[in-house]
Amino acid sequence: MKKRYLSYATAFLFALSLQACSLVDVTNIEPPFKLSEENVISDIPSANKVLTGTYAQLHSFSLIVDEPGVTGCMGVSFDVSTSGGPSYQQFADNDVKPDNSTLSGIYTSWYYIINMSSHVIEKTSLLSTTDPRKNEILAEASFLRALSHFSILRLYGQFYDITSPYGIVTWDAPAKDITPKPRSTVSESYAQIEKDLKFAIANAAQYSTAKFASKQAANMLLAKVYLYKRDYVQAAQYAAATIDQRGNAKLEDKFADVFTKWFNSKEALLAPPFDDKNERNNKAFAFRSYVLPKNSYYQLLAGDPRQGVTIYFTAPPGNLIRNGKFNNTTINGQALTANTEYYLRLSEAYLILAEALIRTGNPADLAKGRDMINVIRARAGATLILPSVQTKAELLQAVLKEKQLELGCESGEEWYDLVRFAVEGDINIVNYKPNVTSKTRYIVPIPIASIKAGNNVVKQNPGYE
Repeated sequence: MKKRYLSYATAFLFALSLQACSLVDVTNIEPPFKLSEENVISDIPSANKVLTGTYAQLHSFSLIVDEPGVTGCMGVSFDVSTSGGPSYQQFADNDVKPDNSTLSGIYTSWYYIINMSSHVIEKTSLLSTTDPRKNEILAEASFLRALSHFSILRLYGQFYDITSPYGIVTWDAPAKDITPKPRSTVSESYAQIEKDLKFAIANAAQYSTAKFASKQAANMLLAKVYLYKRDYVQAAQYAAATIDQRGNAKLEDKFADVFTKWFNSKEALLAPPFDDKNERNNKAFAFRSYVLPKNSYYQLLAGDPRQGVTIYFTAPPGNLIRNGKFNNTTINGQALTANTEYYLRLSEAYLILAEALIRTGNPADLAKGRDMINVIRARAGATLILPSVQTKAELLQAVLKEKQLELGCESGEEWYDLVRFAVEGDINIVNYKPNVTSKTRYIVPIPIASIKAGNNVVKQNPGYE
């Protein structure tokens, strides 16, 4: 693979300049900023330049702090801290209003990446070159577009119902005007995501670093997509492919190593690096000031070896619970002032595979699913699940808890798990979040500014009209 031509910090500035020259005909209903129609991609180096600028958008505060923070509040990990304020509290109460500013920031940040990715795909496809890097660029941009669409779908769309008309606004080309576009169905939304990820699997490079998308990252994301789609056969297939064809990716020997090696961890399949000198409004700080772990989550971890890594008490007299995963981060013994979002971690692939196998109900698959859970528990130094735990219901509960223990205070994944398990009838979600008394609260509203900007072409989610 050819080297990247820009650092992330430089690329971020480039992306901002690209954005600044195109802040016309703005609408929040589609990707929020039109890209310039100038021929900014004329060869492989310039295509790399724009692609790297697209990756840099993953550093957005809305995506590395707000999204995991508020979904953790929707789930079981977080309470709102001082800086979170009323905006975050709405998520913790599972009562988000359409005019919530955090809601809008997440939405537009993902759509900006969709538009930039589509621009890279369209312009790079036109290049006349035999350079193999061309297809890799197309694959990475396709992955980023799929990641963005999926992230929007699971938060704002009825991802759990393949027959629902309430999907999201999908794009397979860059926005060229301000004509509003209606929502796709959930089925159509998934089809766009799957198409992009299958292209990425076929054309991306093998995993070598978490800084960029790879075949393994695309395999894992597609496994996750199928899990959410409730297609458990294909979820198992792609999760197994992620594990079996992981290349240089591997589980860390110790759970704590994931968070001390940062984006250099071989367990991180996608974790874009920060410029430690310039990006100082960092996740480690935000996950003390915007959110703090719930006391109940600390109790959930009691007796698990991951407790001391994930969260800890501060010294007297405060004795407050603090997030441990994103504090005191170091590389090679040097303290960092910035941190990253672990968009994809290999350990989750094992738990996706476990759940997908267990949901078949076949005795052999139940045993294999238990084995996958035990791989993660063994790495954590936790007691293994015994063969006496063998029913489908018991093992599904074990998966749900294991994902909370492994991924809690990190990505907000446990919220989506609660929704999925509730839809399948495995749990009563009010036992976890008493305010979620209706399926309308399984997702959040489309930002009202986006709906108004498009003259109501995009229909609001039920219960938020």
